[in-house]
Amino acid sequence: MADSQHPNPNQWWFHRRLMAYMSILGLYLVTGSMMLGMIQAAMVPLAQTLCYVFSANLLYYYGGNAVEYLKSKS
Repeated sequence: MADSQHPNPNQWWFHRRLMAYMSILGLYLVTGSMMLGMIQAAMVPLAQTLCYVFSANLLYYYGGNAVEYLKSKS
């Protein structure tokens, strides 16, 4: 693409929002599983990696929101 605009910004933001909601759900599931003792010791590194990935997705979404907000302010 020659410009940096998405062809359909509403669809793009919808998909980013879905990604953020799924990441929140994933964090709740992993945290709940850890608190209930359903995650075995061998699976702890996998759970940690999933938490990092889900958190990165949330940072990506809310960071994008902050950038869009700051662009609209200037």
